[in-house]
Amino acid sequence: MLHMAILTTESKSPENIAQSLDLDNVQLDTLRIRTCPKDDKIVTIVESNNLHTLLATLDDIICCQRVAEKMIE
Repeated sequence: MLHMAILTTESKSPENIAQSLDLDNVQLDTLRIRTCPKDDKIVTIVESNNLHTLLATLDDIICCQRVAEKMIE
């Protein structure tokens, strides 16, 4: 079963944050991650066949995004 989550967060610099997270964009058989800026937000879509992987990936993305936001401040 395919699980999907959409994470939308506000940012003062969505273009830069999305670019810094671009390395995490992957397209594998069991995991897909896409992050892009949209207006003043960052949108990340995560798809996985495994719910545990989906949740762990979201946690990693949130942590990375928080670090990137602090670096820009």
